[in-house]
Amino acid sequence: MITSIIKVYHTREEISEIVKEIENYSFEDLRKHDHFEFSVMEKSTDIELLEKTFGEFELIKSIELRENEKGQKHYGFNYELRDGTFVVIVLVLDSMIPMIVNGYHRNMNYKRFERSLRKYYGDKFI
Repeated sequence: MITSIIKVYHTREEISEIVKEIENYSFEDLRKHDHFEFSVMEKSTDIELLEKTFGEFELIKSIELRENEKGQKHYGFNYELRDGTFVVIVLVLDSMIPMIVNGYHRNMNYKRFERSLRKYYGDKFI
């Protein structure tokens, strides 16, 4: 499904405001979308890494608000790990209990990823 980035939140204040919606949930509390299960298998994602990273909100460096072709919105939380790589956890926040749609670890330097994000979506940074 095609998605487009609507906004990229990157200041501490913006990130904190969005994190308020998930800070009282653990990874286990999140509803899991069928796509999440498929994606984890497809990408050989370490679910334990996602679970460990989820609650470390201070590691979130940016959040992408995306919209798919059906008009559904979801948030991509980009966590920079201590080794410089990053984890992306994608959530739908407009339901009673947030739902995880996707999650994966990228063995790529987060700062390089952000430069690319700014290059292609600079007008979306608010």
